[in-house]
Amino acid sequence: MKAIMIAMAVMLGASAASAKTLVAYYSYTNNVERIVTELGAQIEADIIEIEPAEKGLDYAANNYALGTELLNAIRTNPDDASSYPAIDDVDIYMSQYDMVIIAAPLWWSQMAAPMQTFLFHYGPQMAGKNIGVIVSSASSGISGVVADAKRLIPGGNFIEPNLWIRSSQTANARSLVAAWLEDIHYSRLMSFSSLLFSSLLFINLS
Repeated sequence: MKAIMIAMAVMLGASAASAKTLVAYYSYTNNVERIVTELGAQIEADIIEIEPAEKGLDYAANNYALGTELLNAIRTNPDDASSYPAIDDVDIYMSQYDMVIIAAPLWWSQMAAPMQTFLFHYGPQMAGKNIGVIVSSASSGISGVVADAKRLIPGGNFIEPNLWIRSSQTANARSLVAAWLEDIHYSRLMSFSSLLFSSLLFINLS
């Protein structure tokens, strides 16, 4: 019995670092990048930037004419891969993560198109994982962005509240991110994921 308890303690200690977080972000005006930089300073996470394959496009020109065109294509055929703009390849193994935090700007009440592309391809692999959503916008509400995330990650366990940081609040990102991590009980979520991993490991080894 003592040997079993020691083995369990070793497994629990080893797995404390096993719960991993991925932060995936797309930033057009650098507001989201500044937010993610603050987030990365407060938690241990792997961070990847989603980048359009075609460089130098001005999505905001002519009142976001190009951005609107991309979003309209997605709305028209949301299940067709060709509706989504191409992005650079990303090298990730989604199975190693317990939580995924999505950070993106709002375009005309929807999630920015490049991030939608990423989620179209990787969202199904996020089933069963805790999902956090961070949105930057000038003033519009973020319900459309959250709806896009839930459409593209149908099996995700969405953690509330979402974090909405208006463009004018970006300078306060550090305190806003810290408050959000407290609100979603981030440390508790990750500890629970580690404990669950340990329990499953012990069952499999028994």
